[in-house]
Formats: sequence, C-alpha cells, structure tokens
Amino acid sequence: MTRKHISMLLIALALIGSVILLRQRGKNDSLNGGLTIGILQTASHPALDAVRIGFMQAIREQMPKKVKFVERNAQGNVGNAHAIAQSFHADPEVKAIFAIATPALQAIAAVEKQKPIFFAAITNPQSLGVIHPTTNVTGSSDMINIPDTINMLKELVPQVKNVALMYNNAEPNSMFLVEEMKKELDRLNIAHLDMGVAHESDMLSAIDSALHKADMLLAPTDNTVASTIDLIAQKALHAKKPLIVSDNLLVDHGALAARGIDYHTHGKQAAQRFIAVFNEGKKPRELPVGYAVSGRIFVNQNTLKALNLTIPAHLEPMVVRR
Repeated sequence: MTRKHISMLLIALALIGSVILLRQRGKNDSLNGGLTIGILQTASHPALDAVRIGFMQAIREQMPKKVKFVERNAQGNVGNAHAIAQSFHADPEVKAIFAIATPALQAIAAVEKQKPIFFAAITNPQSLGVIHPTTNVTGSSDMINIPDTINMLKELVPQVKNVALMYNNAEPNSMFLVEEMKKELDRLNIAHLDMGVAHESDMLSAIDSALHKADMLLAPTDNTVASTIDLIAQKALHAKKPLIVSDNLLVDHGALAARGIDYHTHGKQAAQRFIAVFNEGKKPRELPVGYAVSGRIFVNQNTLKALNLTIPAHLEPMVVRR
C-alpha cells in the first residue's frame, strides 16, 4: 500500500470516527442535559392514566440519565388537545411527544412533522394516515382480540341470542371495533342491535332501549362507555342482563367480564419504542406499530353470582376474579 493510500485510509477512518462520535455525543447531550418529553393525554380515565404511568415508569427505569415529563390533559376537549399540541410543537425544549388516545395523536400529528411522536391507546392507527414510509410517528395499538372476546361471551352466556352493542358512534376506534364484533357475532349466528350514541347524555335512553330489546350488552373500548360504566353496569345488573366490556378495569365497576389488555403494560410497550429512538438511534419510521396481548379473562364474581352464571372449567386457567 502506498503512502498516498495509507493517508486516504487514515482520513476515511478519521471521518467515520467523527461521525460515530457526533452521533453518540448527540444522544448523550440530549440525555445529559435532560430530555424533555411532552405528554398529551386525551382525557382523565383509569385506562389512559395507566398508560401514562406505565410509559413514564419504563422510561425512568431504562433511560440512564434524567428525563423530564411535561404532562398535559385535554380533559376530553378537542380544542384543548390542539392548543396543547401547538404549545409542544413551539417549545424547543420538548424533544418528543407521547400522545395517549386518538384525539391526542390527531392533534399533535397535524402540526408536528419533525419531532418523534409516540402513541398508545389507539386501536387502528393505520386509519389515521400517520403510518407511512417517512413518518415521525410510531407506537403501540390497544387492539383487542375480537374473536377471543366473542368466543368468551358465548362461553359465559351460552343461551345468548341477541346482543346490544353500546358505544359512541363519533369515536373512530369504537366504530372500527364494533364492525369487527358484528362480523364475529354473525359468524356465531348471534343477532345484534346497534345502540351507538353521539353524546354521553344519550347513553341513558340507549341503555334502557338495549335492555328492553336484547339478551345482553357488549361494548368495545370506548371513552363514553368508560365514563358511564357505573350507570350501564347498574342498570344491566338490575335487569339481570350480562354486560361484557373490552377494558379490564371496567369489570371492577360491575361489568360481568372483559378480555382486554393491561394498559399499564401497554404504556410500557410504547415506551420501548421511545427508548429505541433515543438510546439506540432508531427512526420512528423504522419501528413497526406494536400490538398488545390480551390473554386473561377478568370476571366480576359478584355479578357472576347475581346473574346465576358459571365459568366453564376450560376457561378457569385464564380467569382473574375481581
């Protein structure tokens, strides 16, 4: 090798070393100086709170340096969500945003095209147009296993012939899940009634109508259902009609059963994508959307007894009694 070739090789190695050093320094500087994450939560609700807590806990456990969280809650107001999104976009200290539930993601994705955006508690992110080859968005979907949920319903209430679907027909996630539920109910030859409402105030009349017409009630993961769960569960129990939900936490409020996901774990799953970006140098577009696993069945023992129902023996290993 000539002296000229050696010199060129040394220059090339020096350039490669400089690039590696700069990339590492960029990561370390963001961590050493404190990394600020903006959290935009759509509303206050046990599942969404669990997502936020799980996300923050996982990052604090795994990130080597100090991380600062700026938590903002839109309290169910779309206007608030957009205002918070604008503030995160304009704040140079905020290096990344975590969006919890669909309205939060829609608000921040509309204005932020550079900073990494991470999401959770969104059932069908592909339908929002944010997942594409050049995206700055990634996260974890809370899509439940619809066939497993409907099979559970049939196992717990084998005599069911007619199911009322309770949900907010203004929530895209809910509408998507309901359509999938209808397909599975059709597969099992179970009739269904669509009891979608546009506003929380309409839920009372919808419940009364559903309990009059159907054998039982079924709800997808839905913010309006979560907000009115005490009313729905109380009325269903009074009418001796089972209520199956898709959020495990709602079983504690009197619903018969759910085969949903663990939202605390779901938040941690979203955090792994954040860690991959800020600790491993990945790009959001390189990280596929994650999907939660719903392997357990949550059953309210008091409701089960009041409805004079039993759990089939083959389901017992999966059951968590509440």
